[in-house]
Parts: sequence; C-alpha cells; structure tokens
Amino acid sequence: MILTKEQWKIAITVLIMGSFISMDKNMISMTVLALGDQFHWLPNQTGIILSVYYIGFTLITIPGGWLVDRFGYRKFILSSLFVLILFTIFFSLSSSLIALALMRMGVGLGHASYTTGTPKIISTNFDGEHHASIQSKALATAGVGGVLAFTIGTQIINSNWRVAYWLITVFYIALWLMMFIFVKEKEQSPKRTKSKKSVSLFDAWKEKNVLYIALGMLFTNLVATGVISWLPSVLKANFHMMDNTKIGYLLTSNSILMAVATMAAGILINKYFKQKEKTFITLSSLAAAACLIGFIYSTHFVITVLLLYAISILLMFAFTAYMVLPYRLVSNQIIGSSFSVINIGAFMGGIIAPIIIGNLVTESGGSFVTAYIVMSICLVAASIVPFCINLKQTVNSLAEPYK
Repeated sequence: MILTKEQWKIAITVLIMGSFISMDKNMISMTVLALGDQFHWLPNQTGIILSVYYIGFTLITIPGGWLVDRFGYRKFILSSLFVLILFTIFFSLSSSLIALALMRMGVGLGHASYTTGTPKIISTNFDGEHHASIQSKALATAGVGGVLAFTIGTQIINSNWRVAYWLITVFYIALWLMMFIFVKEKEQSPKRTKSKKSVSLFDAWKEKNVLYIALGMLFTNLVATGVISWLPSVLKANFHMMDNTKIGYLLTSNSILMAVATMAAGILINKYFKQKEKTFITLSSLAAAACLIGFIYSTHFVITVLLLYAISILLMFAFTAYMVLPYRLVSNQIIGSSFSVINIGAFMGGIIAPIIIGNLVTESGGSFVTAYIVMSICLVAASIVPFCINLKQTVNSLAEPYK
C-alpha cells in the first residue's frame, strides 16, 4: 500500500526529528571536551554533564509511555519539544558546571519525547505492513545524527560550542512547527485496542512478551554500546592505532553503515521475514557473536575492520527486529507504555556495558579477549530470548495481525 500525502508528512517529520535529536546526543561528547578546555575542568567534572543527561532521560521514559497512551502523542511531543527548546538555549547560555549539568538533564527529558512518542505515532497512523519499514528508518536516524554530529557539529563546536547549540535550538523550533502543522492526533481503531478502559501505568509491565523483548534488547544494546564505546581502546591495544583522526573516520563510516543496515533490516523483514522476526533475531545474533570472536582474535587490520562492519550490520538487524515485534504483539492502547519498558531494557544494557567491560579488561591486565567472549555470550542469550515470545497467542488476543 502506498503512503498517503498525510502519512508522508508524518514520516518525514518523525525522521527529521530523530536525526536532529541524535545529532544533539552525539555532539555532547565533543562539547564536553570544549567545556573542559574553556573552563579548565577535569574529566570527572565534565563527566557529570554526561551522566545527568541519562537521569533526565530515564525519569521521563518510565511514565512517558503511559502519558502518551493516556493523553495522546501530539500533546506529549509538542510539550517535550518546547521543554527541549528552553533547556537547549539555556544550556548554550550557561557557564557554571551546575547550571550546564541541570540544563543537560532537562535536554534528556526533552529527548525522551522522540523514543517514547514515535512508536505511538507509527502504530496509530500506519498500517501493519508499514510498521517495520517506518520503524527501521526511525532507528536509522541514530546513524544519520551521528554523521551530522561528527562532521557539521564538530566543526562548529571547534569554533564556538555555544553557536552549535543555538543552531540546534533553531532546528528544534522548526521541528516543533512541523509537528504542530503536519502531525495530528488520530483516533485509534477500536479493533486495535485491548479495551476502552483507562490505561494503567503498569499495564505494559504485565505483558510477558514486552518483558522478554526488553530482556533481549538489554543483551543486544549491551554489546552494541560495548563495541562502540571501547573500539578506540581496542584499536590502540591491538594495532597501536594512536591517530584519533583515523579512528574518527572509522567511527563515522561505521555510523553510516549502521544507518544503512537499519533501513535494510526493515526491507528484509517485510520481504523475507514477515512473521518470522524471531528467526531473523536468532540468526543475526548468533552470526554477530561469531564475528565478535573473530574480531578480537584477528591480527590483520583490514579483516578486523570488515568484521567490525559485519558486527554493526548484524547488531542493527537484531535490534531492528526486536523493535518491530511490539507492533505485532501489543495492543495499540498500550504501545507507548510498552516501548518505554523496552527502552528501559535497552538503556540498562547501555549503562552496564562500560562498567562490565572496563572491569573485565582491568582484571585481564589490559586484554579485551575475555570482555569480547562475555559479549558473545550475551548475544547467544539474545538469540535464545525470542523462543520465549509467544507470537500466536499475542497476535490473536491483542494486536492487529499483518495483512
């Protein structure tokens, strides 16, 4: 089925919003370096700015899905974008560590609007056959945002970090206007709702399939975060690669590949794995686990890079398939709440990955072998989780099946 003019407007708005929010999320890693140089702060001080962002993000993620389900995605996202505009401009005008940290926590609150509100927009405004395609493109904006951050954003930050956030503020104002004009609240079809009763904050937590997907996302994102976070250290340890510029080029190319792989995953699922997403996850996870072992034992730089690219592609395949499943498994009435639970699972994987890997590397005397074996085991676990998901029962009782 071809998208209508209104659906195109909604899809474009969602994808642009995701790209600029991801750009902002990636830019902060370069911004804290500029802040440290300008104000002579130590890494543990600038690290506070990075940490409190996730506090704000988590605080709104927990009730955010319920707010979307209860009051509608349009009001929630418009309000969140307004908060995001305010805190971003205040961040650009701040100079003290406390003020910058508090403003960045507010930015985290605003960013959660995208991850929390987007699934409800997709579920309500698009038919089942489009869910995988739109969701995969929405996930791919993380890669697009990374490219924008590491190219345009970095150049502006190197000149004047405040100007970079003035520019981001202009983008957010434009996004608010696009959201207001192009994205309307649409009444959900009665056949796609579990019941007409009010949505409870804990409804999604009662769905076993949602919890299984959250668990799978925890394992998958733990590996994805671990690989990217420690990639420069691995390259320096195994290949004595000390040129940060070359590492930056590698990270940028990997971001592009991840975006392409995420969009490709939507096409593959629609064409070859519709209603077979569990198989897609299992195959992708197991292949990625094997590539991880090859990556850490490889002594040839080109082969190592190729394996890195393979890992990124396969992780995005599994990640996308996990994020597509809820559209089949969950009533539209609690889709926002369900994605909040799932995002918390993924988020927890991202939090614990650096800690676990850092400790394993320290205990191994600087070797990453043990850490990568553990991450491979996590991917094997991620490949097993889908077997716990009951597609047949959930599709028949809660969600609208694919046509």
